Amino acid sequence: MIHVIRESGPLQLEEDSEIEKGLAIKHFEIEKSNLSFKLFSVYRKAYVREALKDLFKKKCAYCESFLTHIEHAHIEHWRPKGKVTEEKEHKGYYWLAADWDNLFYTCGVCNSSFKGNKFPIDSNSRYAMNSTDDYLTLERPLLVNPCIDNPELHFDFTDEGTIHSNSLKGAKSIEVYGLNREDLSLRRKVYAQHTIINRLDDIIQDIIDFKDKPDILFRRIKRNIKDLKCYIDEEAEYIALTKSIIKRYREKHKENYFFLEVTKSLINKPRVVEKI
Repeated sequence: MIHVIRESGPLQLEEDSEIEKGLAIKHFEIEKSNLSFKLFSVYRKAYVREALKDLFKKKCAYCESFLTHIEHAHIEHWRPKGKVTEEKEHKGYYWLAADWDNLFYTCGVCNSSFKGNKFPIDSNSRYAMNSTDDYLTLERPLLVNPCIDNPELHFDFTDEGTIHSNSLKGAKSIEVYGLNREDLSLRRKVYAQHTIINRLDDIIQDIIDFKDKPDILFRRIKRNIKDLKCYIDEEAEYIALTKSIIKRYREKHKENYFFLEVTKSLINKPRVVEKI
């Protein structure tokens, strides 16, 4: 998972969202209906899907896997629209069902097989139950939101493709989003070992083999650095994994000044500074 800067949503969504929101509030808060609201449809519109696809670069917002070549993406509600698994009395965040900031582009496995209607919050906070509650003040979500939080502060990866966290929020996110599922970890392992680690090892070995031949050394390193930059481009898969490995290699070889210097361009300062 990487941080994604969420820009303003489609202008058409503002009008469509307000209409649907008004109907949902009337249904649940004015008419006090106990029936499920069947009119949620705005988030499914093609222009919403296309805007989310562009925002998340055709990748799952949670696991960073490419989607469009293998499956239809899901439009996921971070705060669930119909019910909340952890709070049985909750009717869901029906007033946010078409809210741009609550919509994510995800794969079916992260969404349907794992997250679903889960939305855990800190035990010292409480759920917003209707549209008049200030959910931003009341709630302290225990899920990393890639458009708000800095995932780099919560997640690290091993060379085996597994992900771990030292924060409660990160650990709960790994569980709820299913980020350590076997097939995903295997895919990350192959990517890490045959794509990223090979190139970093090549740079280290080239420094050893060609330190007295600067023309050869710089030519070989330039090629590997160029490749690695492709794997941290915003349109690449598993950017978080790649950055985690690069960071670990730089720490492992921190006394190799030349290696630190040539890989410096692969390290970006986080765009979000978050206290955890």
